[in-house]
Amino acid sequence: MPDADLSTQILDYTTNFLSQTGFGSEVEVEVKFEDDVYHITLQTPSPALLIGYHGETLSALQLVLGQHLHAATGQWLNLSVNVNDYRERRETALKSLADSAVSQVIASGQPHSLPPLPASERRVIHLYLTDHPQVASSSQGVGRSRSVIISPK
Repeated sequence: MPDADLSTQILDYTTNFLSQTGFGSEVEVEVKFEDDVYHITLQTPSPALLIGYHGETLSALQLVLGQHLHAATGQWLNLSVNVNDYRERRETALKSLADSAVSQVIASGQPHSLPPLPASERRVIHLYLTDHPQVASSSQGVGRSRSVIISPK
C-alpha cells in the first residue's frame, strides 16, 4: 500500500535536489507507486544532461536519490527514475540489438557477443530471450566489461 506522505516526500526531495543541481526550473517531476516501486518520472527539454552516456547519469541519480531518501525515511525504497521515457526507448533498442544478434547466431550457428552492458540492461536481454526456442543467453566478463553471449541451443 503506497504511503501518500512518502510519495509527497519523494516528490519534494527530488524537486529540491534537482533545483540545487541547477535543473529545478526546467524539470517537471511526477511520482507514482506501482508494483511496489516508486516511479519518479522527469520531463525536461534537456534530457541528455540527466541521462548521460548509456544512462549512467540517470542510474547515478537513482542511486543518490535512493540513498538520501533512505537516510531521510529510515527505510529502503524501490525507486525507478526515468527521464523523457528513456528507459522504454532503451529497452526497445536493446531488444532490437538482441533480435539482430539472434539472427546472426541462427544463421551462423556460432555464439555472438554483445558489447559490454550494465547489469540492468543485460537483465533486459536475458529476460527477453528466456523463452526463445533456438538460442540461450549468458553473461561473461567482469565489471564494466561484462557482456551478454547469445548461443545456439
